Amino acid sequence: MHVRIINFGTNWWAMHSRNLDDPFCFRHCAAWFNSAGLKYGRRLRLCWVYPGQIRFNLNSGFQPEHPLRSMGRTFLCSGPNHLGGRTHLLFVRLSGESAPDRYLVTMNEASNGRLSFTSPAWKSAGVQPISVSLRGLRYEAMVLMGRQDWVETDVGRWSISEDDRRLVLAGTGAE
Repeated sequence: MHVRIINFGTNWWAMHSRNLDDPFCFRHCAAWFNSAGLKYGRRLRLCWVYPGQIRFNLNSGFQPEHPLRSMGRTFLCSGPNHLGGRTHLLFVRLSGESAPDRYLVTMNEASNGRLSFTSPAWKSAGVQPISVSLRGLRYEAMVLMGRQDWVETDVGRWSISEDDRRLVLAGTGAE
């Protein structure tokens, strides 16, 4: 599956190889993870109602020093897989100019409006949650969407833009 990254979640962390004798253990065999989380001041809260994460390995083409450079790029992915009660999406390698099959989008109440997760009509059938953090009215939802999929908030229906680079309100063309 080819996935284009529209934006990332708030929560970032890394894992290193277990061989701490290797001076490059934080670089050679490292993996970088991202998921939904909520910031309260300087504090990050993991209020997962749908636990999951995306993962980049060293050979994926992801640059951990500059994660925002990966936004708008398309990666070959395996999954999503369900393991240990979580959804996992592995970004295997950069895909070059391949047309994306799906889009990784992260939404929150400040940018996209309130979302009612209890309503069965909050998303189209093709939208797949990867990670969702929810606390009161605040949320951050990381989802996989297809080209024709949508997510409904109190502001309106959000879908992928014509240029495949951002999330827009359906019918307005506005971000």
